[in-house]
Amino acid sequence: MDHSIVWLSSSAAPDLVDRALLEIDAAIALVSGGVAVRVRICCLGDADTVALQGAARAQAAGLAFRLQREASEALTVIVGPRLGDERPAGSR
Repeated sequence: MDHSIVWLSSSAAPDLVDRALLEIDAAIALVSGGVAVRVRICCLGDADTVALQGAARAQAAGLAFRLQREASEALTVIVGPRLGDERPAGSR
């Protein structure tokens, strides 16, 4: 079941680039820690600016990283699943 989690206040990182990286780092931590298989961050500000850094961080953690452009032109960042995890979705 998908759940929406909102937990970062804007005071955690007032700069949009820093905030975007903080959100990606949080997603990496959730997937790496086994709390989630995949995390979608919708409408992330400056996603295209931090995509390379986010992809490098996810790859270093052994996780997939993907950008998805929505019909509204907003970018969604998808972190996970673990690279090499070939199990069917229902068996996770």
